[in-house]
Amino acid sequence: MNKKFYSFFATLLLATIITPAFAQLDCSDGRYYNRTYFSAFDTTDNILFGSGPAVGNGQTQLLKMCVFEPQGDQLAKRPLIVFTFGGSFVTGERTQVYAMCEEFVKMGYVVAATDYRVGFFFPSEVTTTQAVVRGMHDMKAAVRYFYKDAQTVNEFNIDTNYIIVGGVSAGAICAIQTAYLRDNSEIPSYLLNDTAGMGGVEGLSGNPGFSSKVVGVIGFSGTIGDTAWINADEAPIVCLHDLGDQTVPYATGPIAVGGFPTGLTAHGSGTIIVKTDILNIPNALKTYPGNGHVAYLQGTQQEWDEAVDFTKEFVADLVCGNASLSVNETLNEKAVSIYPNPSNGAFTITFANAAKQNFTGTVTDVMGRKVKTFSTNSEKVNLDCIDLTAGIYSVTVSNATQRFTGNVIVK
Repeated sequence: MNKKFYSFFATLLLATIITPAFAQLDCSDGRYYNRTYFSAFDTTDNILFGSGPAVGNGQTQLLKMCVFEPQGDQLAKRPLIVFTFGGSFVTGERTQVYAMCEEFVKMGYVVAATDYRVGFFFPSEVTTTQAVVRGMHDMKAAVRYFYKDAQTVNEFNIDTNYIIVGGVSAGAICAIQTAYLRDNSEIPSYLLNDTAGMGGVEGLSGNPGFSSKVVGVIGFSGTIGDTAWINADEAPIVCLHDLGDQTVPYATGPIAVGGFPTGLTAHGSGTIIVKTDILNIPNALKTYPGNGHVAYLQGTQQEWDEAVDFTKEFVADLVCGNASLSVNETLNEKAVSIYPNPSNGAFTITFANAAKQNFTGTVTDVMGRKVKTFSTNSEKVNLDCIDLTAGIYSVTVSNATQRFTGNVIVK
């Protein structure tokens, strides 16, 4: 049997070069890397940025946001993160992401927590597609609001070269579609009827005539409808995802809403990362071995901090123009590497001299089941996965003081 998989980028450590066409921001004093660069922030709530037909009754729903700004910030041009919430497109509100907004505003970003239209619908291929399209349209309207602001009253001092979108679960799905579904010619046939009357890929939610282009994406357990929407000149992305997520697939799998099947298949963080890797788009993926859904943001303070730190390192590297973007959990560059990846199942793991101290390792499948174990106290170990079926596997190696995790593809 031919081992074949809809593969995605997988490695224990990746460094990627970013060469944007515009000047990077000044980060020499630790801004964007320091989680307490600012100790306080100001908020402006209930800013109207758009509207659209509400779910269910079709009446006009006003779309609002809360904008977080670093208190006392004197910078004339600032990066922006537009962030939104999860809830299966059925429920939720912008207050759910305020804690994450507070994290990033203290690093020096302006952050907007936005509404999008949610409400009860009976899940099907058509209704779920419409829900995703609505969310994408509403987020694009929010992005366009800030382009408009920058070109008119300039209330928020946004550098529109550095607008990033992000979200949690359904909010991450909104953000990912916002970044990558950008051209009406990319709309596949199954989406045409659901988008034509809703305004194509840009939508009718507000602020027409302005750009919705973004420079980066933060995806906390999100998916994309089709990886063909991702093109080589598009936004870098950082993803975090539970490997065995039963709500939003980590790789490629069926979509259900509230436990009800929709008939849709979507491509999760794992598959997104491989496509961006193929296209040399800077990317990073943090994989969690459990079966939860966004469990890394709902557990201990340590888990929260690790997720925030991993995300902020990638985003700061992006806006600051630093060359190395590591997906290593400890950000200890070149401590551990694995190659070739993908392979037929024969991998070699190498350890830098500073790290080669009595490592044990496990290999788990997408359901979180342990399929291999190994140990080493040398600089190199051969990992034999030739007997495993084609697919994505999570590899974790650790000792008393260090832990590294990543993914391998058996093809």
